Amino acid sequence: MSELEPLEYQTGAPILDYDIIEIKNTANGFEVLLNINLDSGYSLSRTTLEITHEDLQGYDTNEIEEGIKYALGFFGHETQ
Repeated sequence: MSELEPLEYQTGAPILDYDIIEIKNTANGFEVLLNINLDSGYSLSRTTLEITHEDLQGYDTNEIEEGIKYALGFFGHETQ
């Protein structure tokens, strides 16, 4: 989005699922290459996600796969 566009948009289509293609270590964390399937029927192919070590700390995990889930909005549902 351009910085000149208004920020009055509603949230877009939810992510149905994703496939991890590749995970690379970087100086600050990880660069993850993904294919993402959206609820709208569209997909994002070969999308790059950058996750820092600080991001993983914020998600309370050291596992990059868990960090990817959290970054994409897949949070566990605890039942009581």
